[in-house]
Amino acid sequence: MSEEQLIALFHKEKPSEYTLKSIRLEDEDSRWILSVCFGKERYVIKIASNGFTTSQRVNGWVNIIGEYKKMGYYSPAILASLSGRYAEEGRFNGKDCVIWEEEYAKYPLRDALDKTVYTGENGMYVYHDEVLEFLGRIGEKHFSNVPYPSGWVRLEPFGSDETTDEVSQCVETFGELVKEKTPDFLPRWERVRSLFEENKRKLAEIYGNLPTSVFQADEDGNNLVLNESGHFLGVIDYNLAGKDVVINRFFSEILFGYSYHRKETENPKLLPGLNLETQESVIEILLNSLRKLRKYYTFSEAEVRAAPYLFKYISCVEYRQIEALENYSDDPEMLRQLFDFIEWELKREDIDFREAMLSENGI
Repeated sequence: MSEEQLIALFHKEKPSEYTLKSIRLEDEDSRWILSVCFGKERYVIKIASNGFTTSQRVNGWVNIIGEYKKMGYYSPAILASLSGRYAEEGRFNGKDCVIWEEEYAKYPLRDALDKTVYTGENGMYVYHDEVLEFLGRIGEKHFSNVPYPSGWVRLEPFGSDETTDEVSQCVETFGELVKEKTPDFLPRWERVRSLFEENKRKLAEIYGNLPTSVFQADEDGNNLVLNESGHFLGVIDYNLAGKDVVINRFFSEILFGYSYHRKETENPKLLPGLNLETQESVIEILLNSLRKLRKYYTFSEAEVRAAPYLFKYISCVEYRQIEALENYSDDPEMLRQLFDFIEWELKREDIDFREAMLSENGI
């Protein structure tokens, strides 16, 4: 299909102008955005070819956006094509693609604003607690209006071309790098891997019974819709949206999106980012965030029991550890610190999730 043919799926008239932008061009994941103007009216046609964007998912996004709108949150509407479908399918640039159209966002995306607009004097983002409220309220709704998992799903694959979850993919990558770059540390890795698998087994025993809801699942960065003062209005981009375990979305978003204000150590002898000093700051952020979430979400006893296992599962061997292994493969002391840190994290039992999630004395 040509760009003109893509536009013709949604509009009878010809646009005054249009611009195609490549978002990602990979063998397994290609995406484009076609911005279309009809005078003052603007639309965004999105084209995706990957293992996780399907017509079924696009139809599900319409339902999710509708539920969020009822809660008072904004997302650009997905618009039906001339044939009455929310998702069309066709070939574009030699790939089988899913195609849909959205209204142009009515409010600024985060990166369109100067950082000073959404950053407070204390360095915290103006919208920080508002996003936590958004997550907590969605969790409390326990939506079940889509049958597919979010991009942060644990213990099962996300895309049709995957066989396991992202955590297990990271663990396999880490293990291969140890064999390739630091074979002297194989005994340490085998010990760490054993601890990881034992923790995974304990998590798997209870994970399937934990409360779920349906999340946009990428609630940070330029996916945020803000007002001119930097306050949160809603989200765009539902590529990773789906059903997920509530505390997994809480933990994942806090640890990987909303611990930006962690205290980093300036000690050059310590492994950057992966050391006890920095990690204690991260744990404090996590627990404080869970206390704030209690204003909007009611944690269960089962979630409290699962919390230590989930925390270890998603945080002990992920992209930061892979990057550190690659960066310090020729530095035995830093490697020792890396393996010490991972092992310590997998063994620790001192994080008081119960107080943060259930205690009457919390925030």
